[in-house]
Amino acid sequence: MTCVFVCLCLSGLAACVPIPAEDPNLAVAQATVETEEENALPPGIVPLEQGGGEGRAPETEEVEAAPDENVEPAILTVKRPRANIRSGPNIDFQVVSRAVEGDTFTTTGRTDGGWWRICCIDGEDDTEVEAPQTAWISQIVVTPDENAETLPPLIPLFPEDLAASWNVQYECGSRRCAVNECAAVSRTEIHSNRDLRWLEINRIVTWEEACGEDSTWPHQIDRLEGTERYPNSTGLFFFNYWLGPRPGIANALFHLDTGEEIEVWCSDEQEAEVAEESGWTTVYIGLTCHDVRTGMLVSMQYTKRWFFTGEFEGDRYDRAYFGDFEIYKVKLDQTNALLAIVNARAAE
Repeated sequence: MTCVFVCLCLSGLAACVPIPAEDPNLAVAQATVETEEENALPPGIVPLEQGGGEGRAPETEEVEAAPDENVEPAILTVKRPRANIRSGPNIDFQVVSRAVEGDTFTTTGRTDGGWWRICCIDGEDDTEVEAPQTAWISQIVVTPDENAETLPPLIPLFPEDLAASWNVQYECGSRRCAVNECAAVSRTEIHSNRDLRWLEINRIVTWEEACGEDSTWPHQIDRLEGTERYPNSTGLFFFNYWLGPRPGIANALFHLDTGEEIEVWCSDEQEAEVAEESGWTTVYIGLTCHDVRTGMLVSMQYTKRWFFTGEFEGDRYDRAYFGDFEIYKVKLDQTNALLAIVNARAAE
């Protein structure tokens, strides 16, 4: 018998895919084994109804997590015969559409440099790239209404020297795994900050005592929007580290080791599948939790299992599960990003 190695997990840690034993009737278990932590909350997470939240302002959830639907929209009216709409707040950004005098747009704010963020536009037919959902127009060519004038200035969600680190815990529930437990640190490192729109960073994963394979994952984050340039490009939920502001209504608190509480949105149970060779399917099931101000990942936990479909020694299997699994837990350790801290006043 041989082992098949896969490295599709967040860490790059190679795990030996289980194969049918010589006596499948002794090995097959369609239910998960007792040691698996099914539907467990990610580390550091407490549901809001259990979190207490001492020092938390009662209105914090509404303000930070979801915009007030009753607020009148802020409107810009084009005052020039022709106006360019760009992909970013600078004339060096690509023109993605054009407007004419009298056109109106909803805006969510203006930068200190005099560029209004507008929503939403359709790109021109001759543009090579798909127009972003939001775009930018200069204050020189529009007239803001009263609501627009009262909007707070837009500032980048993340600092130029964005730094963050997460602790990673790995657990193995298979006799075929090289180690039963392993720990790593995943940290950011600025790759380049020369691009006007995208902050380029690397997320570097380093395993303790070489118990796993170190890896580097590139990310590009919109400086103002806080979203990734290529969201969900892998189709695997555990690679989504930056969702942008207000990813959902706050439903939990995340406890930092420093004692601070962060208001977060935790997803429902997510699932992803990857078809492997020789009839195997890798299934990932887990939860992710993101800060409601920035959308940055603060905690997640997921379980990885293998299912076999095919024939082995004359027997037919249909998504048979042999009890082998891995568990990954990721928890924010520290960052210089401003998060939705809910007990800051109580700590003063």
